[in-house]
Parts: sequence; C-alpha cells; structure tokens
Amino acid sequence: MTLHHLQRGGVRLAYDLRGSGPLVALVQGLGLPGRMWLELPEGLAGRGFSVVTPDARGTGDSDAPAPPYRIHALADDLAAVIRATGRGPALVVAVSMGGMVSQHLALRHPGLVSGLLLGATTCGLPHGRPPSTRFAVKVLHSLVDRQRALPDIRRLMLAPGRFDADPSFFDEWDRAQRGMVMPWQGVVGHLTAAARHSSGLSLPRIGCPTMVLAGEGDQILPAENARIIARRVPGAELSILPGAGHAFPLEQPEVIPRAIERISRRIDNTRRNRTAP
Repeated sequence: MTLHHLQRGGVRLAYDLRGSGPLVALVQGLGLPGRMWLELPEGLAGRGFSVVTPDARGTGDSDAPAPPYRIHALADDLAAVIRATGRGPALVVAVSMGGMVSQHLALRHPGLVSGLLLGATTCGLPHGRPPSTRFAVKVLHSLVDRQRALPDIRRLMLAPGRFDADPSFFDEWDRAQRGMVMPWQGVVGHLTAAARHSSGLSLPRIGCPTMVLAGEGDQILPAENARIIARRVPGAELSILPGAGHAFPLEQPEVIPRAIERISRRIDNTRRNRTAP
C-alpha cells in the first residue's frame, strides 16, 4: 500500500490509490482508516476498478485535529480526495459513519459521485431510528480501557450471539490493526460529527443510482434505517441481509463485491441513457 497525501484547510489527509478503470471510493466507519477494508481494495483492482481508500481526518495517517468535527467537513475532505485522484466521479461504497459522510458528499458534490452503496448507516434524526447509546459509551470507554471495552464493542458489531460463538471473525481486523493507534481526537471527533448528522430532508435530491444494505440483526444502527433511506432516495434499491449485523462485510464478505458489480451496471445504463440521441 502506497499512501498519497493532500492538504485541506491545514489538515493533512492520506489516501491509497490502486488499479485502473472506473473509480470506487471505499469509505470506512467511525474511527477506522482505509486499511480496515482488508483485501477488498486489491480484489476490486483485480476486477478492473480504480480504488481509493481514504483515511478520514482523525484516523490512520491523516491528521487528527482537535474535536468537534462536522459531518460537512468530513464530506468535503472526501470530495478533495476524489478530486485528487483525477479519476472521478466515483462509485462511493461506505459503511456506518462513512455512509453518513457519503450522503452529504452526494448532496454537496453531486458531480463527484456516480453512484452510492450505503451499508449499515442512517439518515440521522428526526427521520432515522436512533443508534445504540451503549455502543457510543463502549467506544468512549475503549479510550481509557481498550482491553475491557473491545469484546463488548465486537459483540454489538456482529449479529446477536455470533461473537461469543466465533470470535475469529475479527482475526483479520486484529492483524490489520497491529501497531495502529486510534487517537482520542479522532474518536471523539467522529462521535460528535455522527451525533449531529441529519440528511433525511435532503435525501430526495440525490439523483445517482443508489443501493442500501443492512444486516437484519444490526445492534448498532437498526436495519429500519436502511428502509427509511431507501424510501427517501429516488429509485434506491434495498437489501436486508438475514443473519448479519452491523459488521456485515466481515460476516458476509461476498455481499459488497456483488453489490458493486450490480450498481456498476446501473451506472453504465444511466450513462448510456443520458448520451443516447
């Protein structure tokens, strides 16, 4: 992995870019850098895509300025990364808080987004269902006692009962996180940004092909949030995944690559229809 950097508003932002072809931007959730997509970027590059994986401010090799953060600023950071690749617009594939950021990206910078694949996310209040407060408390607890808080966080991330039955779901995450520091500024900054996220009133303005995914057993952001987003975004497809939780890309790793292929065909059809005489 070769990291590139850019400066925006005095904040250094890092991102990885690989492959060639149509651009896919992979946007991680709260407190997680791009490397936590594990093998997915390389797999997509092998299928003929360019793939950019940004480290959001407060994560990975990007700067971690003092909180609070604003969701609009995170969306503008992502816009700057997509522009820096010179390969946009991008099919934006995002999970959890990354999905919140990506909704605002599509609203603020529609020319940079060819399509949206939103997983395990919400449009925020007042339209969406509230997230688990227990999860936020455990994340804050992890800043002072990571060893004790981490198992509880991971129980919430998977479908009910799955972590205790098989903790090995996180083995690859543990390898990817080895030596990685999660700065408190980034964690608190992301929590404050997510707490103020609200896009429900604006979602009908999204005009690009959109697909919304959620695990039926999501204990952090109830799957009803995916249904709400899909109803409010014109033409959005919805897929609720039985037996999966918030971290469905770990539980069902084949889902996102298949969804990318499906929505890529929709993007191609949309482009052909726009250019047809």
